[in-house]
Amino acid sequence: MGLLEGRLAVVTAGTAGIGRATARRFIAEGADVVVVSPFRTELDETVAALGPHAIAGPADAADPDDLDRLAAQLRGLGRPVDTLFVNAGRDVPATAVVDTTPEQFDRVSDLNFRGAFFTTKALVPLMRDGGTIVLTASIAGSNGGPGHAVYNATKAAVRSLARTLTAELRDRRIRANAISPGPTGTAGFSDFFAGDAEVIAQVAAQIPVGRIADPSEIAAAVLFLACDESSFVAGAELVVDGGMSQV
Repeated sequence: MGLLEGRLAVVTAGTAGIGRATARRFIAEGADVVVVSPFRTELDETVAALGPHAIAGPADAADPDDLDRLAAQLRGLGRPVDTLFVNAGRDVPATAVVDTTPEQFDRVSDLNFRGAFFTTKALVPLMRDGGTIVLTASIAGSNGGPGHAVYNATKAAVRSLARTLTAELRDRRIRANAISPGPTGTAGFSDFFAGDAEVIAQVAAQIPVGRIADPSEIAAAVLFLACDESSFVAGAELVVDGGMSQV
């Protein structure tokens, strides 16, 4: 029996990186997984690769109308959602606060926090009592790295949301927690540094364990928060960064 045997999970931004690795791990642990993404070609490829326990959820987590359609799709499955992994997020190239445009602010905040907030709002009513929510925050929510004020602030807000959800959903015994990854070897991470191997090596050198995380390592931590192994963990932040922000 897997740790999520027979359960239904929803994973936003599930076609790449941490989301795809988590969807794969959830399925390996016995779950059926609705993989959510607005990118239809990537979504179809991902669902085909993950196999019969993966279900396509074509939706943009930043679009309320899409979230309503996703909720309708989930209701049509005829079973409650057991686990919700709210993972969608983005950043823009480094921009000082004084140079940030309203458009750049909205592009990041609309998905990272507004999207996380309204994804949760739309799907919590479809969850079973005793279910689990995992929100993707980041060590950036605490470290205040220059040039990424909007991203940093939205990830701090996501971490705060896990606390509020825990308090509000206590009567339903739904546990909400945040996962805060450090540098992780995803395509998005590489693109952020324009694939510059020297710069990526410099980042790795700042991590006490001496390397960048593999997405599967973040997925393992998400699984812990999603399953009964973490049954007494609620409103918490699990930092998975190789010690980068801890020492």
